[in-house]
Amino acid sequence: MPASPSRTARTRQDILDHAARLFRLRGFAATTIDDVMLAAGLTRGAFYAHFASKEALFDEVLRTSHGLIRMLRERVGSTHRALARDADRILSDYLHKDHLGEVGTGCTLAALPGDVGRAGLTARLAYANALYALIGELGRGRPAARKLDPAATTAAILTVGAIGLARASGDRRLSDWLLRCARRGARDLLKPPAGRASREPKRSPSRRRAARRPPSRRAGSSVAGRA
Repeated sequence: MPASPSRTARTRQDILDHAARLFRLRGFAATTIDDVMLAAGLTRGAFYAHFASKEALFDEVLRTSHGLIRMLRERVGSTHRALARDADRILSDYLHKDHLGEVGTGCTLAALPGDVGRAGLTARLAYANALYALIGELGRGRPAARKLDPAATTAAILTVGAIGLARASGDRRLSDWLLRCARRGARDLLKPPAGRASREPKRSPSRRRAARRPPSRRAGSSVAGRA
């Protein structure tokens, strides 16, 4: 009896999830199809019912497995102030020293640039599309004159680059310092844009008080007399 479409989809997603985790932890070259299928609790033969090759699996991981982008899409508000506040909170959590040990299970963008650079064109284009998506999420709501907001692009470079450098550094103090500087830089870059100044001319305090003061009886009687 053939498997139902929903079960087939779940199995495929399980393979993707385990492959993404192993690729991030070990790298593409050091991860085999047998490793992925063993982690998923399946046989090697079941792999080819879902993917043509390990390269095709890698391409699909790069198209779909990006925890940071998903968090920004799900947890960031829609207003300028909410965008800056929520993005700052997410990036502060992401760029924390305690997160470095979890990067292998959570961030494809930071964990795999070296593997992607040695992969084929399809994988590199998938990675580029993920970078476009990250920059778009960080720049959402900003009044950018260009498609790629410069501040959001720089924040993406700081965020992804700092994780990679901090993981590669064998000096814990240096790693912590890199993450702190990246958090500070991304926060400054993603501050909400200053509101436009009102076009209405400012009134002096005496004029504002006069505008709020109710008309006197004398002024009312003189107006009635003229009428």
